[in-house]
Amino acid sequence: MVKKVIETIAKYNMAQKGERLLCCLSGGADSVALLLCLSEFTDSLCACHLNHQLRGEESLRDESFCIELCESLNIPLEVKRVDVSAFCRENGYSLEEGARIVRYNFFDEASEKFGCEKIATAHTLSDSIETMLINLTRGTGISGLASIPPVRGNIIRPLIECTRFEIESFLNSRGQDWVTDSTNLSDDYTRNKIRHNIVEQLRLINPSLEKTMSGTIENLREDNEFIKRQSEELYNRLLSKGGVDCKGLTEADKALSGRVIAKLLSESSVAVSRAAIERVRGICENGGKVTVGDKLYAEAIDGKLYIIDEKKRSEHIAIRAELGKAVSFYNKEVLLEITEKNANVNINATNFIADYDKINGEILIRQRESGDRVKLIGRDFTSDVKKLVQSGFERVDRLSAVVLSDNEGVIFVERFGFSQRVKADNNTKTYLLCKIS
Repeated sequence: MVKKVIETIAKYNMAQKGERLLCCLSGGADSVALLLCLSEFTDSLCACHLNHQLRGEESLRDESFCIELCESLNIPLEVKRVDVSAFCRENGYSLEEGARIVRYNFFDEASEKFGCEKIATAHTLSDSIETMLINLTRGTGISGLASIPPVRGNIIRPLIECTRFEIESFLNSRGQDWVTDSTNLSDDYTRNKIRHNIVEQLRLINPSLEKTMSGTIENLREDNEFIKRQSEELYNRLLSKGGVDCKGLTEADKALSGRVIAKLLSESSVAVSRAAIERVRGICENGGKVTVGDKLYAEAIDGKLYIIDEKKRSEHIAIRAELGKAVSFYNKEVLLEITEKNANVNINATNFIADYDKINGEILIRQRESGDRVKLIGRDFTSDVKKLVQSGFERVDRLSAVVLSDNEGVIFVERFGFSQRVKADNNTKTYLLCKIS
């Protein structure tokens, strides 16, 4: 089995010899087998164990087992205790979701402490089959059927092609014991119901279930990765200024356009479902807007699809400017700089230089406000800032148009420049420049 694990690591380019790896150790058969196999792959192995404090004395037993095992193998171990139940109550998570968040946060902490380049978890082929069936039962697409990926960022799964039977046989052959989580014996959890009942029935139909399902899952992974690459290319091609071209979406194959819509939704933290994707696809074809979340809606504007956050529209943003320091304003960086009078600056050729000494009080970087008016450099009349922004920006970008004001009112509007009141002239000693990127 060690040979099989090393071949899996090479097959998916999980790690290289000499890389420092972190083994996530629960004390169960899978993670113990992972620890033993990795100890023969690399001399730079560390481990971590999280005590979830969910099973009383049994959790303490697991912790002690992991400490003793790592001491016997001379493998550095990081142990942490977290009251996962309390964490879930305080943050509104289900036990399963909260435990996963705590677990992976701890993996990152331990990895950073030990200086590990990869984090190895003990997911197996048996886990993949169970996950595939769970996803199928709940409703999913090809990515859900492709189940657990062998590699996800710096997370690697060297046991992903090993069955639970192979793992226990390996440990027995080594005379290595392990601990058993009593909750794995109960059918109170969905995974256990699938494991103890559905998988066993499928094995009666096909005694070679693991072998055939392994091939199926691998085929699905390959297909999923291909479609994923194609959809990423389409997304990047259609995306412009935060919106996606509606015509390009409707003309694309549904397998790709659906993923593009899903990506746009997920980037705004919208729950993705087939129904949501179809609703959004409908406005790409017919125009209009649809609600996709709490004060979130998708809207087709001037041939582009946007996800609009109504909460942000209602926010009033006003930030005190600090000279020489860039300020984040929506997706922009606003930098105000002052410079002494320079013969190379032609003040008559630009509206984007002001006389710093004419500014009254502090400068605010903000959105436009109702009633804002400004007399721009080179104009003999006063303009309504709202109308300036409407004329100079696409609808979806108007909220983030940069306005500068001092104690007397508006002194600058993005794309239009400074006001006549602060115009630089031949008597100006200190220039103010506004740079937006």
